[in-house]
Amino acid sequence: MKAKVTRRQFLKSTAQAGVLLGIVGGSTWGGGCASGKSFDLIIKSGMVVDGIANKSYQADVGIIGERIEAVGNLRKAQAKTILDATGRTVSPGFIDIHSHTGLELLINPKAESKIRQGVTTELGGNCGGSPFPLKKELQDEERRWAEKVGVEIDWVDLEGFYTRLAKNGIAVNYATLVGQGTVRSRVMEQERREPTSEEMEQMRALVAQAMEQGAFGLSTGLEYTPSGFATTPEVIELCRVAAEYGGFYATHIRSEANQLLEALAEAIFIAERVGIPLQISHLKAAGKVNWWKTPMVIDLIERAQQRGLAVNADRYPYTAYSTGITIFFPQWALEGGTKRFIERIKDRELRQKMRAETVERVIGNNSWESILIVGISTEKNRPLEGKYISEAAAERKKDPYEFTCDLLIEEEGNVSIVGFGMSDENTEFILKHPLVMLGSDGSALAPYGPLSEGIPHPRNYGAFPRFLGFYVRENKLLTLPEALKKITSMPAAKMGLKDRGSIQKGNFADIVIFDPQTISGQATYTDSEQYPVGIDYVIVNGKIVVDHGEHTGELPGKTLKGAGKK
Repeated sequence: MKAKVTRRQFLKSTAQAGVLLGIVGGSTWGGGCASGKSFDLIIKSGMVVDGIANKSYQADVGIIGERIEAVGNLRKAQAKTILDATGRTVSPGFIDIHSHTGLELLINPKAESKIRQGVTTELGGNCGGSPFPLKKELQDEERRWAEKVGVEIDWVDLEGFYTRLAKNGIAVNYATLVGQGTVRSRVMEQERREPTSEEMEQMRALVAQAMEQGAFGLSTGLEYTPSGFATTPEVIELCRVAAEYGGFYATHIRSEANQLLEALAEAIFIAERVGIPLQISHLKAAGKVNWWKTPMVIDLIERAQQRGLAVNADRYPYTAYSTGITIFFPQWALEGGTKRFIERIKDRELRQKMRAETVERVIGNNSWESILIVGISTEKNRPLEGKYISEAAAERKKDPYEFTCDLLIEEEGNVSIVGFGMSDENTEFILKHPLVMLGSDGSALAPYGPLSEGIPHPRNYGAFPRFLGFYVRENKLLTLPEALKKITSMPAAKMGLKDRGSIQKGNFADIVIFDPQTISGQATYTDSEQYPVGIDYVIVNGKIVVDHGEHTGELPGKTLKGAGKK
């Protein structure tokens, strides 16, 4: 009996044999069979890296409407617009599988910092937080944020959020997970306890609703609250719901430092118990004392894959993380939300009680000297942005822990940081691994307007170009086709996007045209609002959105729905 060969396997094998699309080393495919056609857009004479084959090949790409209509020799074909890609790489649009973009698209639908990197599709809702489900009566923090940026929150579920995005228009395609932390907050607010059976059923129903409305899976952010208040069995129950709708489980595990191995083992246990595909978010070993664990982390993941678990991970191409500084405090101190937390750190006895665990977590991630203040709310403390905590504490003649507590009181809990906690060697080791994709862990920002506040992590502006420039071209960590798979076809496959992530006839025309010799990220930790260089064009659903570094103003992005959409 003959073994069945899938279409994907056939395309892969023929590409490796130099047959796919008929072009390897400049030979012509298709005998000009599409030469008589008329297209809306032709990309001519580029070196195509299609996201599937392990080689590049010279070809033209013809687009009609939103989709790719032909790949091959189109020299005699006509088109309304022709882009000359001579000397350039023509790639599928980049897919950011770990994005925190969400409400930002309502503030600025142009998605400036992402689209200019070549990102054409974002998966938001990571780390347990999503812009839904919400209560009709917003919680205090949600209301304050909405008022600050001028966004009217008039939805409660994913369907309502997608309706708002579609009405406003967006530059990128947007997909989302449903955040377990948001679900828990909707039902239990910020309470640190196990749910009642009724509350558990309410959370299951909210996850089911989100999956039916198009969510791609469930995310947790177990180092954060209220997500981290959940026990393993609670997470399992919600993962079961996501799995019923064909979703996957993406998790910011409970620890990326001192309890890293235990936290990863929990994630794998949950996924195997449920039978749900797993995505480990921003895989890392944070803190020098934990760097030695990285090979063991990879071994755990590989063993799970060998047992049959569909497991992957993502990582950003930097050795510094970014988060809110409250992540270092014990989760019991954060119960009840920011207001209750501030009350606790004002209490000298409670402040002292949480000191040892907080300092231990800081040291586990490196030191006070490695934590850079990048986001402050008040004008009074704005000069602290760009200073390390140890430096700022010394200026105020305070112990770093006491300084941090006092600063959090003054800033009402809102202090963003960048922490230098990972090694170069481990970063390369992780990025190179065949099960790992690239994810920015950033949002669509802009160097103007409300999205320009603070000093954001450079990954928001430069993750994908840095990966291709620094790690691929300069350090030769991967070949260009290998690297592009990690940001195109691999995330598309994980998300179940059958018509994105590769350059093939019939697929949506999400395409990036870039110079492989010059593409690079320009954003730094102290000057992060810098767009990358080396990207000529970014095309989303057949429309040119970036033209030689300039945003055209086009908003052709779509809201994407997962397998459970009814």
